[in-house]
Amino acid sequence: MGQRKWYDMREFLAFLGSKNDVMHIREQVDPGWEINGITRVGLQDGGPAIMFHKIKGADYPLVTNLLGADRRYLWALGIEKWSDFNHEWVRRTEKMVPWRVLKDAPCQEVVIKGRDIDLQRICNVKWHQYDGGEFPGTLSVSVSRDPDSGVLNAGIYRMHRLGRNTLGWGAPEYTHGRQHYGKYERRGEPMPMAVITGYDPTVFICASTRTPPGVDEFQLAGALRGEPLEMVKCQLFDIVVPATSEWVFEGFLRPGVRKIEGAFGEFTGYYGEARSNPVFEVQRITHRKKPIYLGAREQWYPSESALAVGKSSQAMAFKTLRELVPGVLDMRTTVSFEAVVKIDKLFPGHPQQVMDAVWGATYSRYKHVIVVDKDIDIWNYDSVHWALSTRVRADRDVNILPRRAGHWLDPAVPLREKGCQTAFGIDATMPDDEYKFWGEKPPRTVDDPEIVQKVIAKWGKKLTWRK
Repeated sequence: MGQRKWYDMREFLAFLGSKNDVMHIREQVDPGWEINGITRVGLQDGGPAIMFHKIKGADYPLVTNLLGADRRYLWALGIEKWSDFNHEWVRRTEKMVPWRVLKDAPCQEVVIKGRDIDLQRICNVKWHQYDGGEFPGTLSVSVSRDPDSGVLNAGIYRMHRLGRNTLGWGAPEYTHGRQHYGKYERRGEPMPMAVITGYDPTVFICASTRTPPGVDEFQLAGALRGEPLEMVKCQLFDIVVPATSEWVFEGFLRPGVRKIEGAFGEFTGYYGEARSNPVFEVQRITHRKKPIYLGAREQWYPSESALAVGKSSQAMAFKTLRELVPGVLDMRTTVSFEAVVKIDKLFPGHPQQVMDAVWGATYSRYKHVIVVDKDIDIWNYDSVHWALSTRVRADRDVNILPRRAGHWLDPAVPLREKGCQTAFGIDATMPDDEYKFWGEKPPRTVDDPEIVQKVIAKWGKKLTWRK
């Protein structure tokens, strides 16, 4: 295992520099298209993190593609390969680690107030050609506090710049941050909220995670790091934020105030429609000296959402499944739409119980679930497709369940049905019970593992194509 404790984003960038995995662009770039285009190419090519030092119309540098490749995501957590990821996440998060509050913090070295606030001078990027405007909030973490329980929530929701100090807040109704706002709104009170960006990669990952209600993502970050996260109290209200954040925006969402924000190119690979959403009014900004902004170009894989949201939520779903259903060995998911679960099949109906648990007890709203046997390598889609091709009989193994809770950005669902989906499950395990019923044995696979091991033992170093 590698390093998993990062003081701040700058330390992680320095680490990436030592790996020749960060590119510095020092000539001026146009925020209307060049940042979009360069980041898009970098993502598609599995390229490095990118720092834009000089952006036309803005006063500060910007980092993109920070965790936009598998290697950087795994490096951030000190994990070597995906097959270790779920189990290592579960091991580290058996117990949450409370954060520690400091009196002074780097994120409050500089303060901007009142008419000096101008969000466009901080981040003015149009991330996709047909976006409705500038979106400084592609990797901005909204930090709110439940007015009833006092538990903090940290979530990443799109934020469209509407004015000098206002941002449309695109948190869907089923998210914890939006549920906090609903409680304040019903009371007729403004909701205090801090928005942070430029944080250490563990905060990035935890704020992206679809967690059960009542989970403090900053305590989750402490568990993944193996030590408490250092926090500091905001200047305007009693909310704490990571002390080494590059930027902190403090303000309020007022009850009943809505404005149209969007459209925006989303992690689905499609544009999400413009919507009437709450408005975040920024009343104070604090930041580090020589701050660095953090942003992301949303798109389908490869993207930072596919990794930061998809994989962290995958680990939480895996943890939940293991607690509910026996025999769950591993799990692989996309951001929201597909889950592949490996099981040691123990009884008839076991795969269906796994599907029910994924749809009913996890928080990622997966619509397609594929369950496979323990001999399938879920990290190799060829292996999964082999199981789908050879172990599935559609009239027996395909399950379709209408009107399950869905994602509001699902492009397969028209506007009038947003929030609902049809769940689709496939039992791609070998139908052992049917073979047993007819007094037959399932066919043997042609894997020959003993022969393979003997060849590797004798010839491994001579087989130059093997890593």
